[in-house]
Amino acid sequence: MVDVALSSMALTVFSRIQHHPPAAKEASSKYHQALQIVQNEISQLDILHLDVQHIDACLLAIYLMGRYEAANCDLSSDLDWKDSPSFRHHDGAMAILGLWNDASSQTPATFIMKQTRRGLIRSSLLRNAQLPTWILDGSRFGESGVELAFDRIYVQTVSLHCTASLLSCTRCIAAELAEELNKKARELDEALQDWMAQLPSAWSPGKLILKDRETSPSSPFYRRTVYNYHSPVHASVWAHGFAARMLINSTRLTILDNAHIGVWGDLSLEKQRFECIDQLATMADNLASTVPFCLERSKDYRNYNSASPPIILDKNTKTKPYLASLVVWPLSIASSLEGIDTKQQAWFRAQLAGLGAVLGGGIFQFAETRWAKL
Repeated sequence: MVDVALSSMALTVFSRIQHHPPAAKEASSKYHQALQIVQNEISQLDILHLDVQHIDACLLAIYLMGRYEAANCDLSSDLDWKDSPSFRHHDGAMAILGLWNDASSQTPATFIMKQTRRGLIRSSLLRNAQLPTWILDGSRFGESGVELAFDRIYVQTVSLHCTASLLSCTRCIAAELAEELNKKARELDEALQDWMAQLPSAWSPGKLILKDRETSPSSPFYRRTVYNYHSPVHASVWAHGFAARMLINSTRLTILDNAHIGVWGDLSLEKQRFECIDQLATMADNLASTVPFCLERSKDYRNYNSASPPIILDKNTKTKPYLASLVVWPLSIASSLEGIDTKQQAWFRAQLAGLGAVLGGGIFQFAETRWAKL
């Protein structure tokens, strides 16, 4: 089951990156074969005697098939990326993971279950769908340490964003509710700041100034200030933190923009809006300064806090897929939020589209032309 699903995904990514139609045809055949096998395997799941390895195999196969659908998503039509067929696989993974959770309360989660849950949280954010209660506790799914601390803040942020998005459709959130949601957003933003402040000092960025570098939507660098880290992995951690703060401040801005002024008064409301906009701009700048290092467009492992010139790679150097995967999610968030500077968001989207080409991801390749708002 997993082998066939993996073949379908690998072939379709190869066909897109290498422009090889025969591989696409073979990928389609493998995908439909995998679909039949997975449907049969799921129908045979025994609720009373769930085998962890069997669950893992189903989840992994579903993930791979979801990647296949995402890679083949064609947004040149009127299709919105939120309507991608890949989300049907996300729903299937949610059902299987929920089944395991209900039937195996004392069984530790596997690595695949942990990664599946992370993907489902992202999927819920993209679709503005509230998370089920059973999925909220990251420790149940193997999160621990720094990751668990971030997870606890992040699931609340996703939930608040969904609530704010639904209420904004009314264009008038009652003053008392708006104040409650705004307070929650501020608490989450403060918690994110505390989490970032407690990261190991060795993970923290240094600053480097690039001279005579082109900065434009098509440029590898948006700003002349570039953050330097000990490794791309550390840079990715900070990129996720910056993107999370962008998400919560954009959510807070939505709450304020749709609040019934009532209790607050114009002055207080405007001051808080300015605070959100300022934080959004700062975090967007931080993310834009981090992306080049994540992708190894600049690197200096000798003394990452030094003022010496960084090693700048040729802008035509191909990005490695594993590096692209470190930053594609923070860029997805930054490309989708309200309240971001237009030129800066154009740069985020251009970078995401470029990484989509590297990863063979059909959806990401349309980031510059048909990208929906969160």
